[in-house]
Amino acid sequence: MGRNRARVSVTVNPELLDEVDAFVDQHRAADRSKVFDEALRLWSAEQRRLAMEAQFDEGDAPAEERAAWEAMRRAAVTKFGRR
Repeated sequence: MGRNRARVSVTVNPELLDEVDAFVDQHRAADRSKVFDEALRLWSAEQRRLAMEAQFDEGDAPAEERAAWEAMRRAAVTKFGRR
């Protein structure tokens, strides 16, 4: 994690934070920042997925375009959706 990182202050549900802390206590390689990074990465991937779905729902795209978008969606899930 040698990259420049932004420091933020957020207010979170205390029960969720307890879950994060319990996870961190049980996994030595984890820390709060890594858990929040992963949560934000998953949120971002979901937002991209929803945006692509909305694009398809807005109109009737040609079959070739839909196939190309589906291939890109699968590639994005492979690249960004899993680690």
